[in-house]
Amino acid sequence: AALVVFTGCPQEATVAPPADKVSPAATSTESVVEPLQPAPAEPKAGEPKKEEPKEEGAFNLVPSDVVGKVAAEAVPLPPVADLVGQVDEYIEKIGKSIEDLDGSTNYKADAEAVVRDTSGLSLVALAVGLSPEDSKYKKAAPGIIKAATALGAVDKYDDAKKAFDALKASLTSSGDPASLAWTKVAELAPVMKAVPNLSSSATRWTNTEKKLKAKIKKPEQLYGALAALAVIPQGSIANAKDTGKADQEAQWKKDCEQFRDAALKANAAAHRFADDEADYAAYWNAFKAMTDSCDSCHKTFHAAAVGKSE
Repeated sequence: AALVVFTGCPQEATVAPPADKVSPAATSTESVVEPLQPAPAEPKAGEPKKEEPKEEGAFNLVPSDVVGKVAAEAVPLPPVADLVGQVDEYIEKIGKSIEDLDGSTNYKADAEAVVRDTSGLSLVALAVGLSPEDSKYKKAAPGIIKAATALGAVDKYDDAKKAFDALKASLTSSGDPASLAWTKVAELAPVMKAVPNLSSSATRWTNTEKKLKAKIKKPEQLYGALAALAVIPQGSIANAKDTGKADQEAQWKKDCEQFRDAALKANAAAHRFADDEADYAAYWNAFKAMTDSCDSCHKTFHAAAVGKSE
């Protein structure tokens, strides 16, 4: 498949993600009139000011090095269960790729899939750690990112085997997810290859209603791929300076966010189809809106890929 830069033009999918399928949940739009409450008393001199309790389920606010400044931004994320499933999927794929390279006389040149998938894994693990939802890999996320990065950097098969063992061990590590932020954790080139790899797989799995019905009998793989397609562009906003378009950082951020949001809608539409809450056309329209949105970014950052969504 041709290299795809994974963000795109502002096309809206026909299916909006339901509140229970996208993390964090959307707030209600109903208007509620609250009774007037007395203003809180000012603390006496020398007393520490009481902090307001944080709202349950609020957006995940983290610093992000974007467009030359650090900003706190609300980042919508897919269900953490889908991201956890994609971590497991990546571990399996990476292990198989390394196994297939046994006997390679030029590991570094032959390990493109390993580098691609460890890069994607780093960004998915970052989202797991930053998700407001708890999961079995939340505390392990910093260790997973470190181990995946180390594996992607090795240039010998024997070293890759040892690094993969360390990656598997990192799944049960315990770190501090509060140390994580939407900053650069993967190189841009392999991440650009991770996106079409995921998108092409999802296309093959779901480009007919019959295929989608078969896939959702065991849907974890599909949900994970669509979730990864949402968080990889979000995580790549921090790679703006690596695009070679120093004067287009704002456009890069915009395109990344647009693809992220379209992927979130495709993920939600897959869940809705599985729950008999949407028909196949609704899912496919959402999925195509995601893949079609690539061209806006291609026009600025990768003109050779315009018109190619896989």
